[in-house]
Amino acid sequence: MSIFIFTDTTADFPAQLQSQFKDFDIMPLAYSLDEDNYDNVETKLPIDEFYRRVKAGAVTRTSMTPTYYMEQKMTALLEKGYDIIFDAVSSQISGEYNGGESVVRELQKKYPSRKLAVIDSTTASGGEALHCYELLKKRDEGATFEELVAYGEDLKHHIASYFTCTDLRHLARLGRCSSVSALIGSVLKIMPVLYVNPIGKLVPIGKVISRKKALKALVDKMEDRMLPVEQIDKVFITNAGCIEDAQFVADLVKEKYGIDSVISDIGPVIGSHTSTGCVAFFFLAKTRIDANDPEKFDE
Repeated sequence: MSIFIFTDTTADFPAQLQSQFKDFDIMPLAYSLDEDNYDNVETKLPIDEFYRRVKAGAVTRTSMTPTYYMEQKMTALLEKGYDIIFDAVSSQISGEYNGGESVVRELQKKYPSRKLAVIDSTTASGGEALHCYELLKKRDEGATFEELVAYGEDLKHHIASYFTCTDLRHLARLGRCSSVSALIGSVLKIMPVLYVNPIGKLVPIGKVISRKKALKALVDKMEDRMLPVEQIDKVFITNAGCIEDAQFVADLVKEKYGIDSVISDIGPVIGSHTSTGCVAFFFLAKTRIDANDPEKFDE
């Protein structure tokens, strides 16, 4: 039986890879700028215009995919005989996973012979995209439904996700750092390095002075923690209106490790939380736990 896989808008799934996979779709999360609402299906903004308005001070808000929309999309596929896996954004970041779970519980009652599952990827943006990309490859290699779910649950412990941002005041507004730290950091040109921890929370783990050092710090995280080179197909890099910086990271990865990168935009949903100037870096690692995380996790 065919297996259909969903991810969601927050994955920022690279457009250049979407056409490689059949039986794959993206659940849309909505966003708004001031009083203008965009459902990411029939209404959306060009990414350059989105970031222009954010930089000009537009107030951003986001909302999860309506459960009725999820139900409609999944029901149509179940009627065609598909089994379904929804690879969702971290439940620590969004209610998308919980919404998907509630829909799947109800649909399982109506279609007891079909298989449905929701995976909490415990990451977002390119990390979620990398998780889904590997899941899609595994499916196309012939994995069973049960094997795919088990693989997805294990894989999320090996997706290393790192970020650096220039707009500290935006992070402060969203509670990611204090307003005092944001002010001092902006004046002194201090760049934070953040990562998504094993339970899916965005955590500051370091600070460096200068943008270039912050970008190099992202790549340095691969040194001792990446899987063997032959096991890494690609690394994923996403950016919020700073493609040159993303390319700088990609060039470093190619130079140091000979690994190709996939670069994509941070879309409006995640971009509502990062603002402009964010570069995010994702790779397959032996463990996603960073030694500088103030909260200690078992390996």
